Amino acid sequence: MEQPGRELLTVVQAAEYLQVSQSSIRSYIRQGQLQAFRIAGKRKVLIPRSAIQQLLSPARPESVLEDESSSSDME
Repeated sequence: MEQPGRELLTVVQAAEYLQVSQSSIRSYIRQGQLQAFRIAGKRKVLIPRSAIQQLLSPARPESVLEDESSSSDME
């Protein structure tokens, strides 16, 4: 499995981390949504952990969360 503190992940590791298929990871790379690097002379693709974190976005915009918290304070 994945080693803690590892900064570069394989397609398999990235897919496990995001709980999506390997083909989804490859699609994100092709579409330019996920930064990845190929090792020269090898078929191995490595993805920086920071690129994976950038792919993630909140399920709900922060402004909605702020509005909800301020309205619950009034109750």
